[in-house]
Amino acid sequence: MNVDELRKKIAAANLAGLLVTDKINRRYLCGFTGSNGLLLVTENTLRLFVDGRYTKQAQQQTSNVEICEIPVGGSLIETLRPFIKGLALGFEAGTISYQLFSTLQIAVAEEEGHLVETKNMIEGLRMVKRPEEIAAIKQAALIADQTLEKILPMIRVGMTELELANEIDYHSKKLGSEGAAFETIVASGERTALPHAHASQKKIAENELIMIDFGTIYQGYYSDITRTFGFGEVPKSIKEAYQSLLSAQKQAIAAVSPGKKLGEIDQMARMVLEQRGLDQFFSHNLGHGLGLYCHEYPALAPQETVTIEKNMTFTIEPGIYLPEAGFGIRIEDDVVVNDSGDAESLTRFNKEWMTIGCNG
Repeated sequence: MNVDELRKKIAAANLAGLLVTDKINRRYLCGFTGSNGLLLVTENTLRLFVDGRYTKQAQQQTSNVEICEIPVGGSLIETLRPFIKGLALGFEAGTISYQLFSTLQIAVAEEEGHLVETKNMIEGLRMVKRPEEIAAIKQAALIADQTLEKILPMIRVGMTELELANEIDYHSKKLGSEGAAFETIVASGERTALPHAHASQKKIAENELIMIDFGTIYQGYYSDITRTFGFGEVPKSIKEAYQSLLSAQKQAIAAVSPGKKLGEIDQMARMVLEQRGLDQFFSHNLGHGLGLYCHEYPALAPQETVTIEKNMTFTIEPGIYLPEAGFGIRIEDDVVVNDSGDAESLTRFNKEWMTIGCNG
Protein backbone atom coordinates (compact mmCIF):
# COMPACT_ATOMS: atom_id res chain seq x y z
CA MET A 1 0.00 0.00 0.00
CA ASN A 2 1.00 3.62 -0.52
CA VAL A 3 1.04 4.35 3.22
CA ASP A 4 3.07 1.26 4.10
CA GLU A 5 5.86 2.28 1.74
CA LEU A 6 5.76 5.85 3.03
CA ARG A 7 6.06 4.64 6.62
CA LYS A 8 9.24 2.79 5.69
CA LYS A 9 10.66 6.05 4.34
CA ILE A 10 9.57 7.95 7.43
CA ALA A 11 11.29 5.42 9.70
CA ALA A 12 14.44 5.45 7.58
CA ALA A 13 14.60 9.24 8.02
CA ASN A 14 14.35 8.82 11.81
CA LEU A 15 11.03 10.66 11.90
CA ALA A 16 7.98 9.94 13.99
CA GLY A 17 5.63 11.13 11.28
CA LEU A 18 5.01 13.28 8.25
CA LEU A 19 2.73 16.30 7.89
CA VAL A 20 1.19 16.07 4.42
CA THR A 21 0.00 19.47 3.20
CA ASP A 22 0.14 18.92 -0.55
CA LYS A 23 -3.38 18.33 -1.93
CA ILE A 24 -2.32 15.74 -4.50
CA ASN A 25 -0.20 13.80 -2.03
CA ARG A 26 -3.13 13.71 0.41
CA ARG A 27 -5.32 12.26 -2.32
CA TYR A 28 -2.69 9.68 -3.26
CA LEU A 29 -2.33 8.45 0.31
CA CYS A 30 -5.92 8.41 1.54
CA GLY A 31 -8.28 9.27 -1.33
CA PHE A 32 -9.47 12.63 0.00
CA THR A 33 -9.88 15.14 -2.84
CA GLY A 34 -10.86 18.24 -0.85
CA SER A 35 -8.93 21.43 -1.44
CA ASN A 36 -8.14 22.02 2.23
CA GLY A 37 -6.84 19.77 4.97
CA LEU A 38 -3.77 18.23 6.58
CA LEU A 39 -2.86 14.55 6.81
CA LEU A 40 -0.66 13.34 9.66
CA VAL A 41 1.03 10.01 8.92
CA THR A 42 2.66 8.19 11.83
CA GLU A 43 3.79 4.62 12.43
CA ASN A 44 0.34 3.35 13.36
CA THR A 45 -2.15 6.08 12.51
CA LEU A 46 -3.52 8.21 9.69
CA ARG A 47 -5.26 11.38 10.86
CA LEU A 48 -6.93 13.78 8.47
CA PHE A 49 -7.64 17.27 9.82
CA VAL A 50 -10.45 19.11 8.04
CA ASP A 51 -13.04 21.74 8.87
CA GLY A 52 -16.75 21.09 8.82
CA ARG A 53 -17.09 21.78 5.10
CA TYR A 54 -15.20 18.58 4.32
CA THR A 55 -16.09 16.18 7.15
CA LYS A 56 -18.72 14.22 5.24
CA GLN A 57 -16.64 14.15 2.08
CA ALA A 58 -13.63 12.88 4.00
CA GLN A 59 -15.71 10.13 5.61
CA GLN A 60 -17.03 9.04 2.21
CA GLN A 61 -13.68 9.09 0.40
CA THR A 62 -11.38 7.51 2.99
CA SER A 63 -11.07 4.28 4.94
CA ASN A 64 -8.90 3.44 7.94
CA VAL A 65 -8.39 7.17 8.46
CA GLU A 66 -9.28 9.03 11.64
CA ILE A 67 -11.15 12.21 10.69
CA CYS A 68 -10.36 15.09 13.05
CA GLU A 69 -12.81 17.94 12.54
CA ILE A 70 -11.59 21.46 13.24
CA PRO A 71 -14.39 23.10 15.26
CA VAL A 72 -16.08 26.31 14.15
CA GLY A 73 -14.01 29.17 15.54
CA GLY A 74 -11.11 26.80 16.17
CA SER A 75 -7.86 26.36 14.30
CA LEU A 76 -5.93 23.59 12.61
CA ILE A 77 -2.98 24.11 14.94
CA GLU A 78 -4.98 23.76 18.14
CA THR A 79 -6.77 20.67 16.80
CA LEU A 80 -3.42 19.16 15.85
CA ARG A 81 -1.62 19.86 19.14
CA PRO A 82 -2.70 16.73 21.09
CA PHE A 83 -1.15 14.48 18.44
CA ILE A 84 2.31 16.03 18.00
CA LYS A 85 3.79 16.24 21.49
CA GLY A 86 7.50 15.44 21.50
CA LEU A 87 7.53 14.24 17.89
CA ALA A 88 10.09 14.77 15.14
CA LEU A 89 7.85 15.47 12.17
CA GLY A 90 8.71 15.81 8.51
CA PHE A 91 7.09 18.51 6.41
CA GLU A 92 6.80 18.94 2.65
CA ALA A 93 9.25 21.76 2.00
CA GLY A 94 8.42 22.07 -1.69
CA THR A 95 4.73 22.84 -1.32
CA ILE A 96 3.93 24.11 2.18
CA SER A 97 3.03 27.79 2.49
CA TYR A 98 5.30 29.99 4.58
CA GLN A 99 2.37 31.03 6.77
CA LEU A 100 1.44 27.45 7.62
CA PHE A 101 5.07 26.48 8.14
CA SER A 102 5.62 29.35 10.55
CA THR A 103 2.61 28.49 12.70
CA LEU A 104 3.44 24.77 12.65
CA GLN A 105 7.04 25.44 13.62
CA ILE A 106 5.97 27.41 16.67
CA ALA A 107 3.35 24.87 17.74
CA VAL A 108 5.61 21.84 17.33
CA ALA A 109 8.36 23.56 19.30
CA GLU A 110 5.91 24.41 22.07
CA GLU A 111 4.98 20.72 22.20
CA GLU A 112 8.69 19.83 22.57
CA GLY A 113 9.01 18.41 19.07
CA HIS A 114 10.70 19.68 15.95
CA LEU A 115 10.14 19.90 12.18
CA VAL A 116 12.41 18.30 9.59
CA GLU A 117 12.43 19.27 5.91
CA THR A 118 11.58 16.50 3.46
CA LYS A 119 11.69 16.57 -0.33
CA ASN A 120 9.89 14.30 -2.81
CA MET A 121 9.23 11.65 -0.16
CA ILE A 122 5.75 10.93 -1.50
CA GLU A 123 6.48 12.03 -5.07
CA GLY A 124 9.13 9.30 -5.24
CA LEU A 125 6.39 6.77 -4.53
CA ARG A 126 3.97 8.34 -6.99
CA MET A 127 6.36 8.06 -9.94
CA VAL A 128 5.91 4.26 -10.14
CA LYS A 129 2.28 3.56 -10.95
CA ARG A 130 -0.07 0.80 -9.89
CA PRO A 131 -2.11 -1.01 -12.62
CA GLU A 132 -5.27 0.98 -11.90
CA GLU A 133 -3.33 4.22 -12.20
CA ILE A 134 -1.89 3.21 -15.56
CA ALA A 135 -5.37 2.25 -16.75
CA ALA A 136 -6.68 5.72 -15.86
CA ILE A 137 -3.80 7.47 -17.64
CA LYS A 138 -4.40 5.28 -20.71
CA GLN A 139 -8.02 6.39 -20.76
CA ALA A 140 -7.03 10.04 -20.40
CA ALA A 141 -4.62 9.58 -23.33
CA LEU A 142 -7.36 7.95 -25.41
CA ILE A 143 -9.64 10.93 -24.74
CA ALA A 144 -6.86 13.25 -25.92
CA ASP A 145 -6.43 11.23 -29.12
CA GLN A 146 -10.17 11.27 -29.75
CA THR A 147 -10.31 15.01 -29.14
CA LEU A 148 -7.70 15.67 -31.82
CA GLU A 149 -9.60 13.47 -34.26
CA LYS A 150 -12.72 15.51 -33.54
CA ILE A 151 -11.32 19.03 -33.72
CA LEU A 152 -8.82 18.94 -36.59
CA PRO A 153 -11.55 18.87 -39.27
CA MET A 154 -13.11 21.90 -37.57
CA ILE A 155 -10.15 24.23 -38.14
CA ARG A 156 -10.95 27.05 -40.55
CA VAL A 157 -9.07 30.02 -41.97
CA GLY A 158 -9.94 33.02 -39.83
CA MET A 159 -10.67 31.00 -36.68
CA THR A 160 -8.74 32.47 -33.75
CA GLU A 161 -6.32 30.43 -31.67
CA LEU A 162 -8.54 31.06 -28.66
CA GLU A 163 -11.61 29.77 -30.48
CA LEU A 164 -9.76 26.58 -31.35
CA ALA A 165 -8.53 26.18 -27.76
CA ASN A 166 -12.10 26.54 -26.52
CA GLU A 167 -13.29 23.87 -28.97
CA ILE A 168 -10.58 21.52 -27.69
CA ASP A 169 -11.63 22.06 -24.08
CA TYR A 170 -15.33 21.65 -24.92
CA HIS A 171 -15.00 18.49 -26.97
CA SER A 172 -12.52 16.84 -24.58
CA LYS A 173 -15.11 17.23 -21.82
CA LYS A 174 -17.84 15.81 -24.07
CA LEU A 175 -15.57 12.81 -24.64
CA GLY A 176 -15.14 12.20 -20.92
CA SER A 177 -12.42 14.50 -19.60
CA GLU A 178 -12.95 15.93 -16.13
CA GLY A 179 -11.36 19.20 -17.26
CA ALA A 180 -8.35 20.72 -18.94
CA ALA A 181 -5.02 19.48 -17.59
CA PHE A 182 -3.65 23.01 -17.98
CA GLU A 183 -4.39 26.08 -20.07
CA THR A 184 -4.71 24.68 -23.57
CA ILE A 185 -1.97 25.92 -25.90
CA VAL A 186 -2.79 26.79 -29.50
CA ALA A 187 -0.16 28.67 -31.47
CA SER A 188 -0.03 29.39 -35.17
CA GLY A 189 2.46 30.88 -37.61
CA GLU A 190 5.30 32.77 -35.95
CA ARG A 191 3.75 32.21 -32.53
CA THR A 192 4.73 28.52 -32.69
CA ALA A 193 8.24 29.75 -31.79
CA LEU A 194 6.91 30.52 -28.28
CA PRO A 195 7.23 27.25 -26.30
CA HIS A 196 4.25 27.99 -24.02
CA ALA A 197 2.24 30.42 -26.11
CA HIS A 198 -1.13 31.38 -24.66
CA ALA A 199 -3.94 30.96 -27.15
CA SER A 200 -4.59 34.43 -28.51
CA GLN A 201 -6.96 36.38 -30.72
CA LYS A 202 -4.58 35.83 -33.66
CA LYS A 203 -6.50 34.46 -36.61
CA ILE A 204 -5.24 31.23 -38.10
CA ALA A 205 -4.09 31.77 -41.67
CA GLU A 206 -3.53 29.37 -44.51
CA ASN A 207 -0.09 27.94 -45.23
CA GLU A 208 1.35 28.17 -41.74
CA LEU A 209 2.13 25.86 -38.82
CA ILE A 210 -0.29 25.14 -35.99
CA MET A 211 0.90 23.75 -32.66
CA ILE A 212 -1.62 22.26 -30.22
CA ASP A 213 -0.62 21.25 -26.68
CA PHE A 214 -3.32 20.13 -24.24
CA GLY A 215 -4.21 17.45 -21.73
CA THR A 216 -7.23 15.66 -20.32
CA ILE A 217 -8.13 14.20 -16.92
CA TYR A 218 -9.77 10.85 -16.17
CA GLN A 219 -10.46 9.70 -12.60
CA GLY A 220 -7.99 12.33 -11.46
CA TYR A 221 -5.17 11.15 -13.77
CA TYR A 222 -3.70 13.28 -16.53
CA SER A 223 -2.65 13.05 -20.15
CA ASP A 224 -0.55 15.56 -22.09
CA ILE A 225 -0.08 15.64 -25.86
CA THR A 226 1.42 18.03 -28.42
CA ARG A 227 1.12 17.89 -32.17
CA THR A 228 2.41 20.34 -34.78
CA PHE A 229 1.16 20.24 -38.36
CA GLY A 230 0.93 22.28 -41.51
CA PHE A 231 -2.29 24.13 -42.22
CA GLY A 232 -1.87 24.15 -45.97
CA GLU A 233 1.56 24.18 -47.55
CA VAL A 234 4.64 25.29 -45.59
CA PRO A 235 8.28 25.65 -46.72
CA LYS A 236 10.36 22.53 -47.26
CA SER A 237 12.82 23.69 -44.58
CA ILE A 238 10.08 23.42 -41.94
CA LYS A 239 9.17 19.90 -43.04
CA GLU A 240 12.83 18.90 -42.86
CA ALA A 241 13.15 20.36 -39.36
CA TYR A 242 10.04 18.42 -38.39
CA GLN A 243 11.55 15.14 -39.57
CA SER A 244 14.69 15.84 -37.54
CA LEU A 245 12.67 16.50 -34.40
CA LEU A 246 10.51 13.42 -34.97
CA SER A 247 13.65 11.31 -35.30
CA ALA A 248 14.95 12.72 -32.00
CA GLN A 249 11.68 11.91 -30.27
CA LYS A 250 11.48 8.38 -31.66
CA GLN A 251 15.08 7.60 -30.75
CA ALA A 252 14.56 8.94 -27.24
CA ILE A 253 11.51 6.71 -26.80
CA ALA A 254 13.45 3.71 -28.12
CA ALA A 255 16.28 4.44 -25.67
CA VAL A 256 14.06 4.07 -22.59
CA SER A 257 15.06 1.04 -20.55
CA PRO A 258 14.91 0.11 -16.84
CA GLY A 259 18.20 0.90 -15.11
CA LYS A 260 19.05 3.86 -17.29
CA LYS A 261 19.03 7.36 -15.84
CA LEU A 262 16.34 9.71 -17.09
CA GLY A 263 19.08 12.18 -17.98
CA GLU A 264 20.42 9.72 -20.54
CA ILE A 265 17.12 9.85 -22.42
CA ASP A 266 17.20 13.64 -22.53
CA GLN A 267 20.79 13.53 -23.76
CA MET A 268 19.86 11.06 -26.52
CA ALA A 269 17.35 13.51 -27.99
CA ARG A 270 19.87 16.36 -27.80
CA MET A 271 22.52 14.26 -29.51
CA VAL A 272 20.21 13.56 -32.46
CA LEU A 273 19.35 17.25 -32.77
CA GLU A 274 23.03 18.21 -32.49
CA GLN A 275 23.81 15.99 -35.48
CA ARG A 276 21.33 18.08 -37.45
CA GLY A 277 22.50 21.43 -36.11
CA LEU A 278 19.30 22.04 -34.15
CA ASP A 279 20.27 21.34 -30.54
CA GLN A 280 20.71 25.04 -29.69
CA PHE A 281 17.02 25.56 -30.40
CA PHE A 282 15.89 22.93 -27.85
CA SER A 283 15.37 25.11 -24.79
CA HIS A 284 13.60 22.92 -22.19
CA ASN A 285 13.75 19.48 -20.58
CA LEU A 286 12.75 16.45 -22.64
CA GLY A 287 9.76 15.65 -20.47
CA HIS A 288 8.21 15.22 -17.04
CA GLY A 289 6.44 12.71 -14.87
CA LEU A 290 2.71 12.24 -15.35
CA GLY A 291 -0.01 11.01 -13.03
CA LEU A 292 -2.31 12.73 -10.54
CA TYR A 293 -0.78 15.96 -11.78
CA CYS A 294 0.34 16.93 -15.25
CA HIS A 295 3.90 17.92 -14.39
CA GLU A 296 5.03 15.44 -11.77
CA TYR A 297 8.40 14.47 -10.34
CA PRO A 298 10.80 13.58 -11.83
CA ALA A 299 11.84 15.66 -14.83
CA LEU A 300 13.58 14.24 -17.88
CA ALA A 301 16.38 16.77 -17.58
CA PRO A 302 19.95 16.48 -18.90
CA GLN A 303 21.48 15.80 -15.47
CA GLU A 304 18.58 13.89 -13.87
CA THR A 305 19.94 10.86 -12.02
CA VAL A 306 16.61 9.15 -11.21
CA THR A 307 16.72 5.59 -12.53
CA ILE A 308 14.01 4.32 -14.87
CA GLU A 309 11.76 1.63 -13.42
CA LYS A 310 8.90 -0.42 -14.81
CA ASN A 311 5.49 1.24 -14.52
CA MET A 312 6.87 4.76 -14.56
CA THR A 313 4.84 7.16 -16.70
CA PHE A 314 6.25 10.32 -18.25
CA THR A 315 6.20 12.52 -21.33
CA ILE A 316 8.78 12.70 -24.10
CA GLU A 317 8.45 16.05 -25.81
CA PRO A 318 11.44 17.51 -27.65
CA GLY A 319 10.87 20.89 -29.23
CA ILE A 320 12.78 23.37 -31.35
CA TYR A 321 11.97 27.10 -31.44
CA LEU A 322 13.40 29.43 -34.07
CA PRO A 323 11.94 32.95 -33.66
CA GLU A 324 14.15 34.42 -36.36
CA ALA A 325 12.96 31.79 -38.82
CA GLY A 326 9.39 32.35 -37.68
CA PHE A 327 8.41 28.89 -36.48
CA GLY A 328 8.64 26.29 -33.74
CA ILE A 329 7.83 22.57 -33.52
CA ARG A 330 7.09 20.28 -30.59
CA ILE A 331 6.02 16.62 -30.58
CA GLU A 332 4.87 15.12 -27.30
CA ASP A 333 3.69 11.67 -26.24
CA ASP A 334 2.88 10.04 -22.92
CA VAL A 335 4.66 6.74 -22.29
CA VAL A 336 4.63 3.96 -19.70
CA VAL A 337 7.57 1.65 -19.08
CA ASN A 338 5.82 -1.67 -19.68
CA ASP A 339 6.53 -5.19 -18.45
CA SER A 340 8.98 -5.71 -21.32
CA GLY A 341 10.95 -2.65 -20.22
CA ASP A 342 9.98 -0.65 -23.31
CA ALA A 343 8.43 2.81 -23.46
CA GLU A 344 4.90 2.12 -24.64
CA SER A 345 3.18 5.15 -26.13
CA LEU A 346 -0.17 5.89 -24.52
CA THR A 347 -0.97 8.81 -26.82
CA ARG A 348 -1.26 7.36 -30.30
CA PHE A 349 -2.58 10.09 -32.53
CA ASN A 350 -0.61 10.31 -35.78
CA LYS A 351 2.70 12.14 -35.39
CA GLU A 352 4.12 11.66 -38.86
CA TRP A 353 4.21 14.93 -40.82
CA MET A 354 0.65 15.98 -41.48
CA THR A 355 -0.80 18.68 -43.72
CA ILE A 356 -4.36 19.74 -43.10
CA GLY A 357 -6.30 21.27 -45.95
CA CYS A 358 -7.37 24.91 -45.59
CA ASN A 359 -11.12 25.50 -45.62
CA GLY A 360 -13.15 28.66 -45.81
